[in-house]
Amino acid sequence: MGSLLHENSSAVRKRIQAHHFDDENGDEYDASTFGGFEDYFRRKKIKLQNLDADIRSSAADCPPIFRGVVAHVNGYTQPSLQDLHRLVVSHGGGFLQYLGGKTDATHIIASSLTPKKREEFRRYRIVKPAWVVESINAGRLLPWDAFRVVDEGQAQKVLKFDDGRIKSQANTPRAGYREQSNSSWYTAQLATSDQAESQRSPLAQLETPYRAEEPPSTQSDYGEFPSFVSLDEPSKTPQQQVRPTTPQLELSSPHRDEPKPSVTPSRSESDRLDVAPAPLPLVREPIPPKLDMTSEEYNAQLLSDPRMRTSSVANPDFIQQFYSESRLHHLSTWKADLKAQLQSAAKEKLHTQLKRKKPVAGARRYIMHVDFDCFFAAVSTLKRPELRGKPVAVAHGTGSGSEIASCNYEARAQGVKNGMWMKGALQACPELSVVPYDFPAYEDASRKFYGAILAVDGVVQSVSIDEALVDITMQCLEAGGSDGRGMSEGSVYREQAKADEIGRGLRATVKEETGCAVSVGIGGNILLAKVALRKAKPAGQFQLKPDAVLDFIGNLTVRDLPGVGYSLGTKMEEIGVKLVKDARDLPRERLTSALGPKTGVKIWEYARGIDRTEVGNEVLRKSVSAEVNWGIRFVDQTQADDFVRSLCQELHRRLVENLVKGKQLTLKVMRRSLDAPLEPVKHLGHGKCDVFNKSVVLGVATDATDVLGKEAVSMLQSMKISPGDLRGLGVQMTKLEHLKSGSPRKPEGRGSQRQLNFKASPVRNRIERSNNDPDDLESPRRGDTESVRPVPSFSDSGHKPLNISGTQFIMPSQPDPKVVAELPTDIRSRLISQGKPRRESRSISPCPPARTRPPASTALPPQSQLDPDTLAALPADVRAE
Repeated sequence: MGSLLHENSSAVRKRIQAHHFDDENGDEYDASTFGGFEDYFRRKKIKLQNLDADIRSSAADCPPIFRGVVAHVNGYTQPSLQDLHRLVVSHGGGFLQYLGGKTDATHIIASSLTPKKREEFRRYRIVKPAWVVESINAGRLLPWDAFRVVDEGQAQKVLKFDDGRIKSQANTPRAGYREQSNSSWYTAQLATSDQAESQRSPLAQLETPYRAEEPPSTQSDYGEFPSFVSLDEPSKTPQQQVRPTTPQLELSSPHRDEPKPSVTPSRSESDRLDVAPAPLPLVREPIPPKLDMTSEEYNAQLLSDPRMRTSSVANPDFIQQFYSESRLHHLSTWKADLKAQLQSAAKEKLHTQLKRKKPVAGARRYIMHVDFDCFFAAVSTLKRPELRGKPVAVAHGTGSGSEIASCNYEARAQGVKNGMWMKGALQACPELSVVPYDFPAYEDASRKFYGAILAVDGVVQSVSIDEALVDITMQCLEAGGSDGRGMSEGSVYREQAKADEIGRGLRATVKEETGCAVSVGIGGNILLAKVALRKAKPAGQFQLKPDAVLDFIGNLTVRDLPGVGYSLGTKMEEIGVKLVKDARDLPRERLTSALGPKTGVKIWEYARGIDRTEVGNEVLRKSVSAEVNWGIRFVDQTQADDFVRSLCQELHRRLVENLVKGKQLTLKVMRRSLDAPLEPVKHLGHGKCDVFNKSVVLGVATDATDVLGKEAVSMLQSMKISPGDLRGLGVQMTKLEHLKSGSPRKPEGRGSQRQLNFKASPVRNRIERSNNDPDDLESPRRGDTESVRPVPSFSDSGHKPLNISGTQFIMPSQPDPKVVAELPTDIRSRLISQGKPRRESRSISPCPPARTRPPASTALPPQSQLDPDTLAALPADVRAE
């Protein structure tokens, strides 16, 4: 590659240097012929060389530091392409506006490359724009490898010298054009603003005073943890302690030798209030290089405290402790177990309902969607009636790091949302009342709710502990006095009135039993019932009638449809679908091509109010997972690998509990974002992260711990993520195969090994029955026949005879005498000698020596048991035998 690059670039350089421009009388300024694209581009390149010659002649006083360089600019750069063009040409270099081949240019200037181009240009000289600017400032051509864009990646280690010591550090990716040049406009602006800020605010003045008598603390799932003020210098004065900031941002080339002032972006006032101080004191002055800490070094210092080791992955029993004490895990497992019990009760009711008469095809349907209003908040306030009508939220604590699990409509009206941090919720609603979890009350209310649901004479499908679908079609059709296919106005009115009556009765029963309100939506299918429920909330009831379906659904946004989230909604908005009625204007083929075959058809039908899902259809579990995103702090790769194996053990336990195995394993990794601090606001939380997923398809369905651990560790190592930057890990098994509850499980170590089931050996059966005399006439047994041993099939590897003849061919057991007579003497004698021991070995019986049989006789059933027709169809010699 080097010789080809030198050869082609030298030819281009000589052609550029030999080019002279006198006037515009050359043929390149003549008119182009029609369709002459090649001639047009040839002339355009010559005109560009004329421009370069003019620039070169007007800059005779500039030193030719780029002599011998042929440059090409790829993509957006700072300085711009025009500026780089002028700088290179005016200082003696050649410039290619169009790159005919990668070897035509000696250097390609780029700020960043796409992954595809990064791979294509890996073996070429790809330099940053700073190489041009810094070379001109230095008055000489600087080494290009100090400004290379394509390095060896973050995994490549480089040597760093510090006070006579050699350190190893990883390459730092710098892809943005703002980081390319110390002379760029962006750097100058940031440097100017930083100087102005330093003049306005002295270093000694801190924006937020520090109160030493009340050290800040941060909440987590394990309770309150005191934050670290300093692990090395505990006697620091308050004025010397500053909140942690983002890592130092280098705005100039990392290869310059002179020291550079660090530019540290300031954090917002709200972030500075609740962030715990970092283990090392950070002051607003240039930090010596020896205090720069990697993620691994920071984690090691953090875990040096015994309390932190107990509450993080450094504890060998961390996973068991996490899942046993985490209120989120307890909440999710409790809801899953309770939902399974309620689904079982609904399923029993379903079996009795299915035996009844079903509505005819094409009949009108009446589906009720019943849902609690703010289930957790409503039940939690039953014991505190003074909070009714006031904004209430359910959370595990009142600290700023606590999360809102549920809130009532009064709180939502003031901006409080589920999943919001307590700090933001209190800012939006200062009078917010926080109540703790009350799991016994939740379970009691849920059981009473389903008791009222099951009392309704309809088909029930459990959705959640506070939500259910009920098919009341048969009750409504019986009240209407029709089969549901006619359009009699009186029957339709009576059916709709019956549906409203059932809904009102159910709401009254639930209100009486639980003291809480529920909302009911009624429609002709599950889709219509769900959208009707949204209009019915809070504490209301709404029936979406057939004549109003298209208008009602058409005015909804696509994100109001069930199953349409942010990602799918964004895709639909890109094709011009914002309202549901917009989807009706597109053909089905357009939706399927943009959204996929299944999703496109579903949206096309949803836009017309069509939903073919039946109430009572059992939804099988599609995935089983285990994930931890709190307390993840690793010092080295070994700790990360061991934790992934432990996580796979937890996944194995859950697979066994759910009686499933899977064929596809997915690893989810949360990596700390490059602009995120080493320690987030929530103590030992994950903070701002980049999420990566990687999957592997296994050969067969398995739940073996060793197989899962091996594959997961392999995927984690292939991502080449620094272990200190890991903030969350999860494993998920999909493509599940459900096992029967009574089916035996394979040993764990052989979970992924295929096993073949063979029938019982006929030899063994004959040995077991050898005590029964076949000639015994006193006790005949019908069907007790001796099985004839089949001829071994050479296509079956299990019956292939051993090849002990020293040849690669299997010799026939009964060679043709004519063929043998034609063979040479030595081969014929060798074949005869091999046949003798084979015939002798046939006379050896595999049965025990207590009972022997003549070697020439073949075991046959009694003659009375033979079929005369079958016997007549046999050849004469076989029939005689």
